Amino acid sequence: MSSMYQALLTEGALTKKEKTLLLVGLFAARREEKQMLYFVKQAVEASNTVAEIAELIASAIISRGIPTWLSGIEAISYAIQLSGDAQAIEMGKEVDTFSSQQECIDYYQGEFDVLPTWIQYLVDYAPDTLLKYSNLRTTSLRDGSVSRLLKELLLYAINVCDAYEKGILIHKGNAISLGASVDVLAEVKALCIYAVGIQVIWNDEDSKA
Repeated sequence: MSSMYQALLTEGALTKKEKTLLLVGLFAARREEKQMLYFVKQAVEASNTVAEIAELIASAIISRGIPTWLSGIEAISYAIQLSGDAQAIEMGKEVDTFSSQQECIDYYQGEFDVLPTWIQYLVDYAPDTLLKYSNLRTTSLRDGSVSRLLKELLLYAINVCDAYEKGILIHKGNAISLGASVDVLAEVKALCIYAVGIQVIWNDEDSKA
């Protein structure tokens, strides 16, 4: 276990700091709190702050809902205990929000080139949800204490672990557009193997025979 763990966190395309933070977020999203808390300690020792841990976990709410946060508050509390840092994030400038369906549509067309069917159905059948979800999405995925790239990599990892092909395609594409290399994606996938087993090798479409 020790040698496997050391190999997992070896500095590579991703740093040890980034890998430990991703593992905290991944296990929070999977509601596997024992594993999550194990990596909180590693994340704090690798110089991740409470603010970074909280922000990354919050970004997973858009993919796996509020249960991610309910598990994640245990990680935040433990990180505060370990680091002695309970300082909240200072309020900065206001985050841009959408006020109309058309603004949401324009945003998704810019993100995906063409409007995805799942967004079109929100437009057609749940326009109020479209507006609220879109504001949550842009707030959660903006660059902050944690980069948007690392947030997209977490969402990619969550969907790889769950073998959810549509989510894999969305967040892998976003990560690549933000500069993720083949090596970065491979290292994220190695974290997924650690989390759920060897079967994740075949969960990413590009790896299927």
